[in-house]
Amino acid sequence: MTQEQLAFELEVTKASVSAWENDREKPGFRLLHRLSMVLGVSLDELVYGEGEGGLPETPKALSARNDAEEALLRSFRRMPVKRRQALLALMETLD
Repeated sequence: MTQEQLAFELEVTKASVSAWENDREKPGFRLLHRLSMVLGVSLDELVYGEGEGGLPETPKALSARNDAEEALLRSFRRMPVKRRQALLALMETLD
């Protein structure tokens, strides 16, 4: 996901996203939940990072059974929220 795509999803400027990535600023508290949803990570991972001695990793309710499912899950998590919703709606019609 590009800075521009993330900024669009969060309704912030690209400059804000750049500042977060370069540790010049931090996203506001009110954005954290939306940011975690858009990025497909837990709030713990977003705040404490992976393997940085923060809280223990949040257990996943579902895990990929094979490489194909894992690739699909990674792609899904990188999608903008609106595309995720559209994909889920399409999948529901296939059941």
